[in-house]
Amino acid sequence: MSLLVQQLSDLARRSPLAVISIILILLVGTGDYFFLYKRRNEFAERYERTRQDGETILLSLNGQPRLSAQATTVEEALAYIDKNLAVESDLAGNLDYFYQIEKSAKVHLISLSQLSSQPSTEEEAYHSIPFSLRLSGAYPQVLDYLHQLETGPRLLRVKNYRFSQAESAAADGLALDLTVEVLGRP
Repeated sequence: MSLLVQQLSDLARRSPLAVISIILILLVGTGDYFFLYKRRNEFAERYERTRQDGETILLSLNGQPRLSAQATTVEEALAYIDKNLAVESDLAGNLDYFYQIEKSAKVHLISLSQLSSQPSTEEEAYHSIPFSLRLSGAYPQVLDYLHQLETGPRLLRVKNYRFSQAESAAADGLALDLTVEVLGRP
């Protein structure tokens, strides 16, 4: 080992410029190594974030057909609802809806009236239109009428109901007083 040290000291005496150059090269190389190491870590972190973002985007793209199908289904449902909304000013059309169900369910509609609704504001796209009706018929017929109201194209909510025995002898035995609210346009 002392022989190596002695040779290096001889070289340093003979050419000090070469020794200084070698030392500078070693210092610059060491500094560059640590600088590049730090940069490599930064690049690795950036690569990992980009990879995770790419996986998220890929998952979104894979789910895109499903989301498009769901959006189409929602648009079709909204179009169906808008097509079947009651119009408050169309009294004949609104009452005819209940009379059509009366025919198919084979009940006797004793009374039917469109009640006055709450005033709506201009911001409201929809509001409820109340109706009061009284019908009579056999138990299966009355239930069929209710079923057709519930499953029909118009959206409605039953507010009040009352079953009773039919008053007239010609009736089959069951009377139903019903108050419903139909979804409609102002």
